[in-house]
Amino acid sequence: MAVTTVTAMAPMTTAQTLKAYKVASIVLCLLAIMSLHIFVVAVLIEAGKAAEAKAENNIWLDSAEFISWNNPDIYEAQAYYYRALALTGRELGSRLNLSDASPEKQQLQTSLNYWWQAQKVSPLWPYYKVGALDIELLLNRPAAVIQKRIAEILTLAPNERGLDKSLLKLSFSGWKKLSDEQKTFMLERLQHRNRKLLKPIFKVAKAAGNHHAICVNLPWNRVRKLCK
Repeated sequence: MAVTTVTAMAPMTTAQTLKAYKVASIVLCLLAIMSLHIFVVAVLIEAGKAAEAKAENNIWLDSAEFISWNNPDIYEAQAYYYRALALTGRELGSRLNLSDASPEKQQLQTSLNYWWQAQKVSPLWPYYKVGALDIELLLNRPAAVIQKRIAEILTLAPNERGLDKSLLKLSFSGWKKLSDEQKTFMLERLQHRNRKLLKPIFKVAKAAGNHHAICVNLPWNRVRKLCK
């Protein structure tokens, strides 16, 4: 009786083993495909970042976007590409007085659209909002839009040191569009953070005609050499 039971169970055990091997093989294949996909997308993104902003479209980034889904790294790279494309041959610190139909303005809008897509995927990542602020300033958006964007950034990351340089440059570039509270915040941040930031921030502020805000409001012993 016992022998019969063992013999009856043997085929079942073999079948289960074969089934387990089949499932494991499928899982391994899927993992291999996923790994290959991640690798290919990463290669395409790096190739796209390295491409010079000349063509109307970045074939590398477009390819990465086509085979991927909701990848904020691709959206970020696309946003930078279209920004560079729009500003080719132009001074970065200047405002672009462009017609709505101009290719440059459409490229900046495309860049902004990609920043919006990146934010949808990662709404808590403040760096995408800083990228959007940059484009909104270049598009000369109204003060209310600029103030709203800065408020969003400061709400998400009020003490993020990694944002300091970019955020301060953008703030002093579009200084006249900030609220009084935001101006006070930026001046305090510039005064109390890394001294190495003062010179590059002042350069941007001066290019935009907003350097007097630094000269008047920061301690004279810190800005004397810059404001002479």
